Amino acid sequence: MNAAPLQFPKDTPDVYSVLDSEPVYDASIHLIEDTEPEIKLDMLADFGYSAEEIATFPSPVAVGGPFPLLSAKGIAAIKEILESIQPTDPDTGNRASNAVGGCTYKSKFLQDLARCPELIKRMSRAAGVQLAPHSIPHMQMYINMAPEDITQAVDNWHIDSIDYDCIILLEDPASFEGGRFQYFRGTDKEAADIFETTPDKLPLGFQTDLPADKVVTVEKSNAGDVVCQQGAKVVHRAQRLFKQATRTTVVISFVPADVNLKDGNNIKSIIGWDQPGTSTELARHVAWRSSNRLNELTENLSTNTDKQAVIDQLKSSVEDVNSLIGLLEKS
Repeated sequence: MNAAPLQFPKDTPDVYSVLDSEPVYDASIHLIEDTEPEIKLDMLADFGYSAEEIATFPSPVAVGGPFPLLSAKGIAAIKEILESIQPTDPDTGNRASNAVGGCTYKSKFLQDLARCPELIKRMSRAAGVQLAPHSIPHMQMYINMAPEDITQAVDNWHIDSIDYDCIILLEDPASFEGGRFQYFRGTDKEAADIFETTPDKLPLGFQTDLPADKVVTVEKSNAGDVVCQQGAKVVHRAQRLFKQATRTTVVISFVPADVNLKDGNNIKSIIGWDQPGTSTELARHVAWRSSNRLNELTENLSTNTDKQAVIDQLKSSVEDVNSLIGLLEKS
């Protein structure tokens, strides 16, 4: 069942400052005209995932793109906004060290971009599944910039803690050396074995090189080009720059619109990040999923359903809520 997107919260965590002067988002101005280009797709089956595994995922598509998305005016507007919002505290772990978080709280333009129906339509086409704006607001968008120390990767090898995202480049790729988006054409377990860890640890990020013959380097042609990926199943990174340069990517996240699919968000990890408003965001996320499931139950549950089937369907409808309560009580 495809649910209507979860509305954005009515208020903003107190720690965020909201821009009071910025461009107004307009898809007809800030996105390239949609010519429905043929999108290059890389499939999970070719990565080594089994048919049984893929049947449990939202889509068989691993990566779609690159293809044009942002117009020159769209790029200029985002860069203007970036001059007014500052990076978050550096990541002290093993991931992106220079990033802006909380983007959709800080900027109405960025919020409207992340939730744009036209953008969602194009990303859904690339992902092979109907997507919706991410239902956890602080996950909807973050912006990565190259670290000052160019011996570091822009972002190390990892999988995402969410199902889907797209990566949009703001600079002409000819303006820097290195810094390319790369992905591993293998399974999460295969990468974890190389890193001597387990798949559940992959969101932490790893610096070990993966076999070169299984690494795909995405060559975007122009500023504003985008790649869409099933990030929870694709091990990927942004490689280091080889010379000092400006290199900025906008990362927009999504959820499958079908709330009957298993929740692909790594809720336990997200709680651990302790971002502003996390418990409230997660409560709204699971309530959105469960309320839509319960509404479907009220409309479709037959009066001839036996008691055990009723119990099973009720448990399934609210399992996300009960799971979150348990995780929050332990955190």
